[in-house]
Amino acid sequence: MTLLRLALVLFATGAVFSHALAQTPGDRPPADLTARVRPALEAGRRALAQGDAPAVRAAAADATAILGSWAGNPETATRYFPPVSASPFDAAKLRTWWLREIERGVRGLAWTKNPTGNPREMNAGLREAAWPLDSLARTALVVPEHRAVLTRHVRAGADWLVKLQHPSGVFPFPIGPALHPREKVGQIVARAIEQHPEIVKDDWIPDDATDGGLQFDHGLCGHALLSAWELTRDERYLAAARRAGEWAARRPLVTNWNYNAFSVGFLAHLANATGDEKFLTAAIAKAEVGVLPGQLPGGRWFDAHNACAVYHNILLRELLHLYHALPPRHAFRAPLLDALTRGLDQAAAETLARGYTGTWTDNFATALRWIGENQKWRDALNTSVNAAGRDGAPTLGFAAVAVLEGLAPAPR
Repeated sequence: MTLLRLALVLFATGAVFSHALAQTPGDRPPADLTARVRPALEAGRRALAQGDAPAVRAAAADATAILGSWAGNPETATRYFPPVSASPFDAAKLRTWWLREIERGVRGLAWTKNPTGNPREMNAGLREAAWPLDSLARTALVVPEHRAVLTRHVRAGADWLVKLQHPSGVFPFPIGPALHPREKVGQIVARAIEQHPEIVKDDWIPDDATDGGLQFDHGLCGHALLSAWELTRDERYLAAARRAGEWAARRPLVTNWNYNAFSVGFLAHLANATGDEKFLTAAIAKAEVGVLPGQLPGGRWFDAHNACAVYHNILLRELLHLYHALPPRHAFRAPLLDALTRGLDQAAAETLARGYTGTWTDNFATALRWIGENQKWRDALNTSVNAAGRDGAPTLGFAAVAVLEGLAPAPR
């Protein structure tokens, strides 16, 4: 979570990746440039709070023009891991690897380590439970011979998560000694508590004072419960997801595009599960005003924070959920497809030019399923899977699930 001051700094310090960046990734713009762009960013903040899409777009255009070659320059340089090999990957090997990862990882599940849900024993918030819960549920749908065992884990995790849901519907953020102040999230939470001590309730933060950061873990928890419901059809999980959706739909838009995107993707997923039009309407409105205006023609978002590969990945992933939820003839489908295509093309070009980044893999796989075949995306997917875990490169991690879903689509 960030407060307004930090959000404006993040909003101020960047623009979009091109194949020949004018600035060095990781560098910050000069102080005078940051000062000159601040009025445009403040105008954007006000427009976002009012839900004024034209004003948000105008403010983003003004900020981008002022930033010039700094627009889209990521605050953290991306690491690349060759080789670039677009040949088809070994699907059986990937499947075997992922099942072994699950077998190894279930011993450390958040709900197993901390069965009471004590916030002072949590290291990374409820995302620590949401990521594996979502992945286990989706894996159970594509690997039927392991479904019974995986479903037991999913039920235990979903029950644990529902128990921790706040009466308001939000999945709150825990605080305590386990949240290390030297870590980025720890620093942000510490700053938020220092400036707004009233947000802490019984070692939880159930309201972020309109900062927007709660949408991160909240959206992940919502996705996880929906995946658990899709596997088990346990109505308790869908009911909890509905309560979470009501909370997400009410949240004001903030200056961090990826915070808004977490609610976009979750609300779209919820609309798909329930058929409730109000959730889809809320997702579209949040995407139109609070996500798409920050994207540059080259595909990345203009601010330094969201220009980073990891956040670019989040933005695309959540927008893909919205695309999947839209009816075929919906008016928002064309502009959303354009935004997704530019973002995915950029990610694919970067991957094929420089190597696996440890991110984007799930988006390539999901886009191939939900949008359609695209040779650049296919080659980038193959490159990522082939390089993952080799010569010091990160593994696929949870992105393996999306790749497996592409090989054997889960029933819907």
